Amino acid sequence: MMNNKELLLLGKKILVDESEIVFEYHGEENYLDYFDVKLGNWKHDGKALIGTELENRGGIILTKQKFDYDIMMTFKVSTVLPATRDLNAVWCTEWNDETNYLGNSYVCGLNGWYENKAGIERCGENEFYTSTSLYNYKPGVEVEMICGSINGHCFMFVDGVLVSEYKDNFGLVGGYAGISPYCTSLKITDLVIRKIKWERRKQRYTPEV
Repeated sequence: MMNNKELLLLGKKILVDESEIVFEYHGEENYLDYFDVKLGNWKHDGKALIGTELENRGGIILTKQKFDYDIMMTFKVSTVLPATRDLNAVWCTEWNDETNYLGNSYVCGLNGWYENKAGIERCGENEFYTSTSLYNYKPGVEVEMICGSINGHCFMFVDGVLVSEYKDNFGLVGGYAGISPYCTSLKITDLVIRKIKWERRKQRYTPEV
């Protein structure tokens, strides 16, 4: 759950207004001042950033800025019709020059994993993957996604609803962040990255009967 000031996770409360903004991109034409293009075709359409990957892999654009602390990303994204899938973001990311692909990284996405699933995965060492088929993204519709992690406690919200949450016992901290259309085409605007400030949240049951 969330409101404008808080994101609620299991045992944690993220204080959004107190989380320092450390990166902002709001659709400026000079996107190459903000990002490094790793894979895929990227362009500016006058209002937003468009990323397209035609091969069976992720197109990758990463922030030039590296973050050495826990972050969360907020951004607006939609598929570019007729594209229907893989609205993906990456964070805590390292680039592997030998493979020319992601090294250790967290990835979250909508309408992905070949069967229109929503979920979170870890690439590289200690891989994991969690997903659900209960969230169905409507192609072409812009949504607001929020994703990130606190020492491996990963989360993804879509339009204010917590869609996925996972606790990684070997948590990644630090790295680059970015967007990754996987064999698809996406439109991205208003990417804001915050340094997470959070506090512990006590939760307990009381008897229901």
